[in-house]
Amino acid sequence: MKQRLLFGVVCAMWTMSLLMAQDPKSFTIPELNQVPLDSLLKMDTLQSSASTKLDDTAPVISNDTIKVVGVVLVKPRVLSYTLARYNIFIQDTTTGQVYAGLNILTNDTSSQAQSTLITAVDTGMVIELVGRALEFGNQPNSLTEMYIYSTSAPAFTSPVAVNILDVKSTRPEPVEVTVDSFAVGTSPRPSRGEKYEGMYVILRNITVNSVDLATGRFTFVDANGNQMSMYDGSQYYTLRGHKLSASKYTPPPIGTTLKYIRGIVLPQARTGTAGEYTIMPLYPGPKEIKNSPYPGDISIDKFAPSITNLLRAPGVPKSADDVSVTFKAANLNAGGTIDSAALFYKVGKSVSWTSSILTLAVGDSLYRGTIPKQPNDSMVSYYAGAYASGGLFGTFPDPTIPNFYVIRDGGLKIYDVQFTPYTNGRSGFALESITVSGTITADTSDLKETSGGRPRLFMAGASGAWNGIVIYGNTAGVGIDTLKQGDSITVTGLVLETNSRTVIQVLSRVYHASGSTVPAATVVSMSGNGSLSYELSNPPVDGNAAFEKWESVLIQVNNSYVVKRNADNLLDGASSNFGEYFISSTALPGSSSRFGLRVDDNGTNSFYADTSSAYTAKPSNAQLMVLNSKISSLKGILDYSFSFYKLEPRKDNDFGTITSVSKIEGYVPNNFALAQNFPNPFNPTTNIEYSIPFSGKVSLSIYNVLGQTVTTLVEQELAAGKYVAQFNASRFASGVYFYKLQVGDFVSVKKMMLLK
Repeated sequence: MKQRLLFGVVCAMWTMSLLMAQDPKSFTIPELNQVPLDSLLKMDTLQSSASTKLDDTAPVISNDTIKVVGVVLVKPRVLSYTLARYNIFIQDTTTGQVYAGLNILTNDTSSQAQSTLITAVDTGMVIELVGRALEFGNQPNSLTEMYIYSTSAPAFTSPVAVNILDVKSTRPEPVEVTVDSFAVGTSPRPSRGEKYEGMYVILRNITVNSVDLATGRFTFVDANGNQMSMYDGSQYYTLRGHKLSASKYTPPPIGTTLKYIRGIVLPQARTGTAGEYTIMPLYPGPKEIKNSPYPGDISIDKFAPSITNLLRAPGVPKSADDVSVTFKAANLNAGGTIDSAALFYKVGKSVSWTSSILTLAVGDSLYRGTIPKQPNDSMVSYYAGAYASGGLFGTFPDPTIPNFYVIRDGGLKIYDVQFTPYTNGRSGFALESITVSGTITADTSDLKETSGGRPRLFMAGASGAWNGIVIYGNTAGVGIDTLKQGDSITVTGLVLETNSRTVIQVLSRVYHASGSTVPAATVVSMSGNGSLSYELSNPPVDGNAAFEKWESVLIQVNNSYVVKRNADNLLDGASSNFGEYFISSTALPGSSSRFGLRVDDNGTNSFYADTSSAYTAKPSNAQLMVLNSKISSLKGILDYSFSFYKLEPRKDNDFGTITSVSKIEGYVPNNFALAQNFPNPFNPTTNIEYSIPFSGKVSLSIYNVLGQTVTTLVEQELAAGKYVAQFNASRFASGVYFYKLQVGDFVSVKKMMLLK
């Protein structure tokens, strides 16, 4: 009866909404998602070089209001990783369709969003929706989404209520697929996987081969070694902050075989590929959640031995110490036992592991092994293994990313705490209490950030790779919050891995002096192999070797250009309000201009680039950097957040000279010319016009009265034409300056005056 009443109310609201809105065009979900096969095959072969974004919703992207019908795969708030949004997935109602899944969401959970009645829908309902579509994500195989209420692009602020067409008892049966439907080995195949995006599928007979204990995600392989990943979007299947308190989920141990995993296919960014396909399980079964109406989206065949509580003592060893390693091992299969356990270790870069078979410590399931004394400055890697009845074997952690430590008889440095030779970015001293010294490189007046609810600061022991780290006080009384850039300190605290960063939760500190020299920014390249340059559509994952060593380090990039005003939109549009922009070492246009580095706006500087109405956080003393602006030098802390490595400039003095050069159309000059700057005198910006009658290498530089070059505004090949360069002298002192134009044999010099 209640269901019928709800059904009637929804239908009434739907009818009213239709009277108020123009009749939108109807599309089937496959019509929104269909992608030409030749585009997908091209992505298969290009992989990381693939730069063409799939526009699988081209007729309706962003602007057109459309109507779709689908069956609900997951009700709102199960996918709580979307935070303050309502988020569901629907699938085409026709059996056997591909390209049939679609993500549906609202911009927020306001009363306007609730007026869509999305909170009334449940799994299995067939619904009709009106909204606007877009492609989400920077990887080429991005996710098609439809907003039924949104205050930002694609704006849709007069929501139409959901129309419930039918009420079924459950969701449709999953589509049977295999791992090689999505990847060959570790290489994703868009031509195989794209048609299942957003759909409910099932994979059978797979084995877990790595586990992320910070999130609960894991990867798995089939019998042929083809690999895929599980994504932890559901509040039932995660270890992150959006986990439901009643959830009993723990990731299966490495080596566990699964009868099946079911869920929705999601594309995710991954370095070196066109983007990979992951599977997101949705609902648990009655074993995990009491009275669950579902059988559960993860079914275990045989558990590998579970290894937990892996600890070493001492946590910070010296060369005189034998290191005791303890752990628990359990057979999670009914009636199963642990036959034996083993400790594996190696020293330095050795490829072979030394192992020892362990027996139980007295009285419990705790195993204990010993790593013998090693010389000072040695690096020791180790992991635990267990053998169970039935021929099962499990390890922790993954032997390719083992635990490790470095022996420093003279005490640890920040370098030792941050350094890792492995691909997960995890410190060798995670969860250990350590003491290190350094100088504050960014304080609360530089970057407005928090960790654990406390202000986050950055400190460095020296310049260079691995020498920076995040610190925060576990309480205000520790005295970290009020430290300033240039303060030299010694801190004692716990090393934690939070939000993919290595941080120190400071428990006590010793203050040495203020005004100490901050370790100089290390100049890094944004071009070439191993540099801090990546394709916007293919960002590096956490732990990437080229980037991880610069995490929390003060770095500097020279001669960069703003090539994307909005780093969250490949088309440079207004799809977010983060205000992050993308810089490159090559100006537009240019074949490599899509490669560069994301820049964050967490600093207290006044420069911004995002001109969209969705960006609301621009500084009060804002100075706009237009598209293709050149920044002669840019300093900042390299951070990792929300799946991106990004540069975080602090104050205005982290920016060098900012110049924008634009061509004045309609002019075909006959001669070289350099005009007087205007205005003159100026503060802080002025414009310099120049003309070149034929293409050539153009140099436009600024000199002081001593004849020293203070900055170069232009140093690039330009076509014939008339140009204007805007010079921002914010960081220069008042006085007389000279500017010189040189193109081949032509040289012209003029004087200008800066008055502040």
